[in-house]
Amino acid sequence: MAGNANGSTTPQQGPEGRSPEEITALLAGAADPEQRLAVHQDLYPDVTNLATAENVLVYPSLRDNVFDRLGVLEQKDVKYAPSYGSPEIRHNVAEMLRPMLSPDLKSEDIFGTSGASAALECLAFALKGGGILRSGDRVLLPAPYWQGFNWCFEQRPELVTVPVHLQERGKENFELTLADLQHAYRTQPEPPKLLVLTNPNNPLGDNYSKDLLESIYRWVLNETGMHIISDEIYAHSQLAGARPEFVSALGLDAYRNNPEAKNRVHVVWGFAKDFGMSGFKAGVVISKSPVVHEAMQGVKDKQNSFSWFSPFDSLKHFVIGKMLETTSEGKSYPVELMKQYRGWLTTAYQDTRRALDDGGVPYRYREGQNAAQFFWLDLRAYLPPAGTAVIPPEIGPHFPQLDRVPEPFSERSTEAEKQGTVALPILFPDISSEEEWLRWYVATYAQVQLLPGQLLSCAEPGYFRLCYTAVDTAEVIASVRRIADLLAPWANGGR
Repeated sequence: MAGNANGSTTPQQGPEGRSPEEITALLAGAADPEQRLAVHQDLYPDVTNLATAENVLVYPSLRDNVFDRLGVLEQKDVKYAPSYGSPEIRHNVAEMLRPMLSPDLKSEDIFGTSGASAALECLAFALKGGGILRSGDRVLLPAPYWQGFNWCFEQRPELVTVPVHLQERGKENFELTLADLQHAYRTQPEPPKLLVLTNPNNPLGDNYSKDLLESIYRWVLNETGMHIISDEIYAHSQLAGARPEFVSALGLDAYRNNPEAKNRVHVVWGFAKDFGMSGFKAGVVISKSPVVHEAMQGVKDKQNSFSWFSPFDSLKHFVIGKMLETTSEGKSYPVELMKQYRGWLTTAYQDTRRALDDGGVPYRYREGQNAAQFFWLDLRAYLPPAGTAVIPPEIGPHFPQLDRVPEPFSERSTEAEKQGTVALPILFPDISSEEEWLRWYVATYAQVQLLPGQLLSCAEPGYFRLCYTAVDTAEVIASVRRIADLLAPWANGGR
């Protein structure tokens, strides 16, 4: 890659042997944004992907303490395993999760699935099978939210996701309030049947306070017919000294003191984020609901377990089972690992934040907040003027070509054209052209992939999610510096 005077890079050559049409076809074949990012990463490995939520911080410890000691797969390890987890696995998962979620967590309420997304879909199917949900029912989701919820609930369960834009305290505040949820609930054509909360939040990185959660759960359970799914997949991704502290749905008074809550509150967790095992696709449903138990165990009307179609398979039993059984100085290794992880996460967060501050890259921040694994960048000031976004025509599909590229980009774009380089293709044609243009420009010229906020149902363009655990911290910092260099002309009045 060729360097610019300000330290950023000109776009790399396209993958050898791939025509623009072939690249476009490959990307178009991946409907989900995360899958498209994976295809893009294979095509352009030199672009640092800080868009996908992954965690490399715990891998060295897992390698040294678990992966290097796995031994040989025995015959029993390649046979069928219980689709929702053996009694031993469910017991050990409960033991590992109790310190963070609830001391009352019971293994019989835990059901393994092939990832947290499968756990969400299984819950939707279970509630439909129990007559609680039906096709077309609405699901409330505070926005911005992980885009995968849309296909988890809509693609096969046939529900309708409804973004709840957080307006009560200002659309730029992104602070969830009970009033926001109540307004969304009351303004739907039919009463929604499901509320989904992600705690800590993705992409904002907030822990919801206990007082806020208590008020929401009391309202839902006492004044509506909704069920609640609490997605707590980032539960252990906590910064040292973060405020408010994380509180699981299972630890709320509104849950523990209300018998009805046991039927209507469900939790999802997985190994992908806290343990950095995203490729294993290992998640769990946690619920006391008899309807969910019947669906996950497969004992109603001779139906098989929903986990049979998205199983906690034998390889998960082998690898994750060995991890859960590992001890360190007489203590549970995974529990101790999560304690160490908090320190590593905090250091990575502080180093990345320092790089953002040094480079003048703006981001949403509240004193004491927990960041999970993200920074929510506020790049609205760097959006090109409406109607001027230009994507090079040689990589389709593309936006309409105009006469100019917005300053201060034109010089760099012209130089790239002189060198005969191939600009990166667009990935997300369904969001605003201005936001996709800025994402494309950062990926092309800073060689850093960020996730556009509009993919996460953010109402206003210009916000981007940066995952600071996706690669080694040194690489994250280098990436932030390239972004800062690329955007520097604005900070210097270049616009």
